[in-house]
Amino acid sequence: MTAVCLLCTRETVAPVAVGYIERASGPGVTIYACPDHAPDFIPGPLPAEMPPLRRA
Repeated sequence: MTAVCLLCTRETVAPVAVGYIERASGPGVTIYACPDHAPDFIPGPLPAEMPPLRRA
């Protein structure tokens, strides 16, 4: 898997999940960083850390 680093905007083959953005419609988006920049981010929330959605 490859992803673009949020900080340096370069593509990395070893992405580290550093956050998750919930969207109103459709699935959320996982934010990635390269291994060099991952320590610069406070992690979370990640998909597994999100509370389940309540359906009315």
